[in-house]
Amino acid sequence: MVRTTARQADSAPGEAEAAPKRDQLNFGGVLRERRRALNLTLHDVSEKTGLTKGFLSDIERDKTSPSVASLVSLCDALNLPVGDLFATTRNVLVRAAERQPIKFGGIGVSDHLLTPSHGVRMQAIWSEIAPGGTGGEQLYSLRSEEELVLVISGDLALNIEGEETVLHVGDSITFDPRRPHSFRNPSQEVGTTAVFIMTPPPA
Repeated sequence: MVRTTARQADSAPGEAEAAPKRDQLNFGGVLRERRRALNLTLHDVSEKTGLTKGFLSDIERDKTSPSVASLVSLCDALNLPVGDLFATTRNVLVRAAERQPIKFGGIGVSDHLLTPSHGVRMQAIWSEIAPGGTGGEQLYSLRSEEELVLVISGDLALNIEGEETVLHVGDSITFDPRRPHSFRNPSQEVGTTAVFIMTPPPA
């Protein structure tokens, strides 16, 4: 006989469970523990990534937010899937007010997960980009097969291998995220909101 807990009994059959509300997710500790597990010093990682030891130390202490390119480079040096930085409980339903904040890098960018980071075949990120905000001047690549970008409000300039395309409200673009790319909000006055969907989730 299968036993049912009181919590399960209170839920309607087939009803999706809402994601728990969480505080800002910081990944500096994850990076530090991974580095130590590999017996690497900050100097070793600096040599692998080209990032200064001081900057790496600030990242590990969650005192600074790296660009997307720097974050990807750091994860590559530590042989750590980017998605492992944003581990969350599997969700069926994610309410707008309960989205998981993440720091995916960039300047003037606020990111929230729309999907669980594990056990799914895609990763969706709700991104709010301040006027002049950017994913970083350095182009970066992600270990995923397809990426779709949809602009919800404002404008978004997407640079793919040096070719820039400006997307307006309602515009979307699909491309191979393994190609070097980055993005920016071309406006100095109006913020931009966009959804980034990658499949499978970046490894």
